[in-house]
Amino acid sequence: MASLLWHKLGSIRLTVIVCLLLWGDLAWGYFCLKGRTSLFAPLNDIGLLAWMATYGRHNPALTAWFFILLVLLALLCVNTFACTTERVILLVRVREAFPGRRLVFKFAPHLMHYALIVILAGYLCSYLCARVSPGFTLVPGVPVTLPGTAARITLESFDPLYYRGNRLPFLDNRVIRPRARLRLVDGDTRRTAVLSDCRPVRFRGCGIFMADYSPKKKGSTAMRARIDTCVRKDPGVGLYMAGIGMFTAGLILYAGHWFWSGRNGKELP
Repeated sequence: MASLLWHKLGSIRLTVIVCLLLWGDLAWGYFCLKGRTSLFAPLNDIGLLAWMATYGRHNPALTAWFFILLVLLALLCVNTFACTTERVILLVRVREAFPGRRLVFKFAPHLMHYALIVILAGYLCSYLCARVSPGFTLVPGVPVTLPGTAARITLESFDPLYYRGNRLPFLDNRVIRPRARLRLVDGDTRRTAVLSDCRPVRFRGCGIFMADYSPKKKGSTAMRARIDTCVRKDPGVGLYMAGIGMFTAGLILYAGHWFWSGRNGKELP
């Protein structure tokens, strides 16, 4: 009975069905999200469980697709794991039929499938376990303690990039990329880092994100530079990195097989 269930969970037919259901569910979600992104924005701050118990439960007509999405993604992960594991076991059993290098290349697509599962697990971990601390405001020369740690952060300088082109005169002398130079200190550990709107800083297991800044224009009358931050401790980052590393390794193996076999040569794994 268990072997039959395992075989069903790993079947390609189930894969096709789940992918079609995912397509339909995401199409439904597109119309539910249109103009209502504020309903889902708190997911980044309060976490999945708290969101499900509040926003999700009290707006079922607009959030049902999201709950179905979670179920379908979980089923896809189980299906991918079962299907891939079956093929890995079979490959190990017939390993004598392949030379050493070719056997390694054969594992490439399976490694990428496992990587997908790890990346999705990282997203789930982030939404379940990530903690968002109250942000703090940085001004030059004034140290601030990173929430939940003894680390101290000081804004050393604010050196933004300004728009210098001629095509968009309304952006003239406005900040197009804010850059803040931070000094990070925790005991004997001391380093500097550049914080930007698209470049967070990681320190002591926390991600420091730029939420707002001032001034936004060159020559502004603002007295001092100011950086508003958001601090997020996310244990899912390690899983993302591991999954990306596994996927990259799989791609390298796959590319290696392609170059080794030749374009008109043997069948890819």
